[in-house]
Amino acid sequence: MRFHRLLGLLVLGLALGGTSGCLFMSPHGQPVVVERTTQDDLWDGNGMLIERTADGTMCRVQVRDSLGLAVKRWFPCQNVHRRMN
Repeated sequence: MRFHRLLGLLVLGLALGGTSGCLFMSPHGQPVVVERTTQDDLWDGNGMLIERTADGTMCRVQVRDSLGLAVKRWFPCQNVHRRMN
């Protein structure tokens, strides 16, 4: 009985704590924010999630670069978060 309770708590903890990044987002134009520590040039961090690798480690995000041109870049999914606005 104690094992089942411990297993249930472990699953709940992973479900609540393991939802960061784009792993659980739909990659079909979802507005996202990329943490600013991941890029080398100047941009505001806002973009659109357009693709995710099968293993959920890399997310492809369309962003506007410093010239205003739309470019697609790959970022680690742990640095990509749903935009709340």
